[in-house]
Formats: sequence, structure tokens, C-alpha cells
Amino acid sequence: MRYLTTVVLLFAGLSVFAQTFAPPFEGYSRKKPTYLTLKDGKEITVYIKSLKFKRGLIDDLKVEQVSNGKKVKINPEEIKHMYVPPSGLAKLAQKLDAAYDLTKIKDGELDDGHLDDGYLYMESSNVQVKKKKTQYCMLQLMNPSFSKGVKVYNDPLASESMSVGVGGMTLAGGLAKSYYIKKAGEDLARRISKKEYKKEMEEIFSECPKVLAKHSEKPRWDEFEQFIFDYSTMCN
Repeated sequence: MRYLTTVVLLFAGLSVFAQTFAPPFEGYSRKKPTYLTLKDGKEITVYIKSLKFKRGLIDDLKVEQVSNGKKVKINPEEIKHMYVPPSGLAKLAQKLDAAYDLTKIKDGELDDGHLDDGYLYMESSNVQVKKKKTQYCMLQLMNPSFSKGVKVYNDPLASESMSVGVGGMTLAGGLAKSYYIKKAGEDLARRISKKEYKKEMEEIFSECPKVLAKHSEKPRWDEFEQFIFDYSTMCN
């Protein structure tokens, strides 16, 4: 226990410099409610009973409605967005990031109360999988506190550049090697990757020369979070 505490404190300190994105979805709580908004506008509060993934995407969702105790199966394609309570260990890792992150802002797009309670936010989006192929996905929003100008979503199949774990819990997560991003007013999320970062950055954010001037001379993938934050604060 002393070892775990020491490691937690160590990486909590490192997170001051390492994190602005939300931690990736790694488990959900069965004891706390999940807040769903369906595409037809209906809002329901549920407890998740079973959640299964296929190729990194939610494939099967079974819930119990808080209002009447009824257990139902919900097609993920019916969901517009949802606030999901992380599991105990996942929430601890998230609190470490949030507590020591001094750069977060609130842009009013999402429910601050749920975010402050440690909930993860997921929403539906069409994504461009290949040049001409689009696919519906339910994706986690990685920058919920500063997403008004551009939304960054997890890439369910992306690998991380580095991570350190204790007892199965990721305490210091590395930046994934790719994300999906969607600028304000756009319908289609597109992939941005570590490998093509400089080229994609200059093409996608060409309307914001202030941010490009700050980052494009020596673009570093490990500063992608800061780039998105700067875009959100300097160009919107």
C-alpha cells in the first residue's frame, strides 16, 4: 500500500506537465448512474449492467432504468451522447490528472457538474475511416473542458506511446499515436496521427496562423494537447 501511495504521488506531480486531455475510458461504475441522451431527444438515467466492445467501439449496452428498475438493451446507434461514471480505479487516475492540471478552461458546451464529478463524456459522430469511407462511432471526447473550437476524440484502435501501470491501473498515460478531431461546424471527424502530424496540422488549422507560428517550426507530438488548448483559447 505504501508503494502504491508513493507511486500515485509521484505521477500526480508529473501530471502537472503531462496532461490536459481526459484519461481514456478504462472501465465503468455499476453503482453510479449514467446519463444518456438519445437521438430523439429523450433523456434517461440508467445504471449500466453490461457494456461490451467490438474493435474498440461500444457494441452492446444493457442498462437498468433508474426511474422504474426496468432492464433494457439500447442500440449504441440510438445514443446522441452520454456521461459515464468511471470505475473506482479509473476515477482515481482521472482525479490525479484533473487535480493537478492548471490549464483547464470551461467553454460552456457540456455539463460542468457531471465533468466536475469525474464523469467521462462520449458522443456519436461520423468518422472518416479511409479516404472515402465513413462510419458511425460512439467516441470519447478527450478535451471536454476546451472543446468549443475543435473536438478531439479517442481513436479506439490507437496504441499509446508510453504508459506506466500499477495493479492494472494506468497512472501516467502516454499520448495515443492518433486521434479523431472535428472542428466546430463540421459533421465528419477525421484522423490525425503522430506520423503525419506536421503536414496534417498545417492543413487542418491553416486559418489560425498565430497557433501555427507558435508550433509548426518544430512540431512535437507530445505537445499536441497544448496545441489544441492554444487553438481553443487563441483562435476562437
